[in-house]
Amino acid sequence: MATAAKKDTVWIGFMDIVPVIGAVREAVELVLALYEGNKAVIKEKEKAVENLVKESLKKHGKLTTLRDKPPPAPAAAADEFSGLRNVREVRMEMIIEYVVKGSKKGTKPPISVEQKAREKRVEAIKKDMLEKIRIIKPDFNQELEEQLKRSRRGEHVFNNDILRFHSKVLTEFIQRHSINNRQGYNQQAMNDLGRHTLTQNTANEIQTNMVVHFGEDEFYVNANGVMYGEYCRALRDAMLDLLGHINPVNVTPVDRERVNTIIGDMNNLEIYVDQLAKVSWIANTATKRTRFDNVRQEVVHMYHTGRGVDWCIRILNEVSTFV
Repeated sequence: MATAAKKDTVWIGFMDIVPVIGAVREAVELVLALYEGNKAVIKEKEKAVENLVKESLKKHGKLTTLRDKPPPAPAAAADEFSGLRNVREVRMEMIIEYVVKGSKKGTKPPISVEQKAREKRVEAIKKDMLEKIRIIKPDFNQELEEQLKRSRRGEHVFNNDILRFHSKVLTEFIQRHSINNRQGYNQQAMNDLGRHTLTQNTANEIQTNMVVHFGEDEFYVNANGVMYGEYCRALRDAMLDLLGHINPVNVTPVDRERVNTIIGDMNNLEIYVDQLAKVSWIANTATKRTRFDNVRQEVVHMYHTGRGVDWCIRILNEVSTFV
């Protein structure tokens, strides 16, 4: 049955820090349940409020009997930190004091049905991310959270670092082994080897055109930044170890296979692609799907052929001409 407050009291609950005040406990709890998206409690409290309306049409004597009954316990279906667990009967003269204290304390923000669904998506993306990263780093573990702050530049479908990765690897190799101090060092030749092999159109697609600006209310998790970062570190280390032989004759089949395996995984798993940005950007549009496939094909070829093991050997062959 519905529980009405005594004449000199009210029922108070909180939607986080916002007070909900009413003469009937179940009415206050219904508002809180609607705010928190608790369907089980909503159904229960709607029935209670409906009964209250019916009871209000009955004689005053029966209402008095109802008021004399002790208030029911909070809804069993309420979550641990739900505002439904903190609905209290407060005397009229204490309302302001209670509201001030309750508003300062607040409750844990309710987890709505939508929020729970978003959390499940985060967990699914995290699971996929960990499975892919653990191929190259079995003990890897990292938490993942939904991104609430949006980047001004937007989210790139293809990681923008694709355009600079090989140049950075070559620069680190040159610095690590002081290649630029060798007699006959050819800076132009190194610059040419450090450039990506993509067409200008494809570079523009990656850098400028294939970018998504997610709205503040849209779901987004930057899992690609984590995955791409781990794979780039692994590929960089593998390439630098191979290049560290200096003499191309000393490069072993193990060195080659290590580089090829990482590149193969990056291409097969689209490690350099932000999957959420990809889906949003393509948006089931055939022309955009074709543009994506064209760019991906060029990127795959660059990593595997243009800037793979053979690229490393070309660098060493060039270095061998420096006395």
